[in-house]
Amino acid sequence: MKYLSSFVVIVLVLVLNSAVFCHGGNTSVYVRKVEKTVDMPLDNDVFRVPLGYNAPQQVHITQGDRDGKAVIVSWVTQDKPGSSAVLYWSENSKLKKKAEGKFNTYRFYNYTSGYIHHCTIRNLEVNFTSLYIHSLSFTVLPYACMIYGVCMLC
Repeated sequence: MKYLSSFVVIVLVLVLNSAVFCHGGNTSVYVRKVEKTVDMPLDNDVFRVPLGYNAPQQVHITQGDRDGKAVIVSWVTQDKPGSSAVLYWSENSKLKKKAEGKFNTYRFYNYTSGYIHHCTIRNLEVNFTSLYIHSLSFTVLPYACMIYGVCMLC
């Protein structure tokens, strides 16, 4: 019992002293300005809904596996699900391949999400430089390209 109480006291002293010796709250000399920034105002055109019926929104391309041989293409359609399939081809290839995806929606109280699509493209070449992607549900801005890891709409 004597050893247990000594152990508890030592642990308690170490924990309380760690607050004195630890400076984890100061990670940088940078301090954010209190006033709002005007870098990108909310009425900027990048926040507008794309033109066209059921146009894709929030298109994302992310790494799909640990080996760099897959990408996941995600997007949202608002009015109807459309297709979750994706046609893709590499820069110098005339062969177009098709990957099937899935979509889902969710509800939270009185909010219902759009149709959230995810499609994984597998078995890509490890060092590809350009990948051209066309979703069958995109009616406007039909191509999403991944060039050197940078996602952009073509």
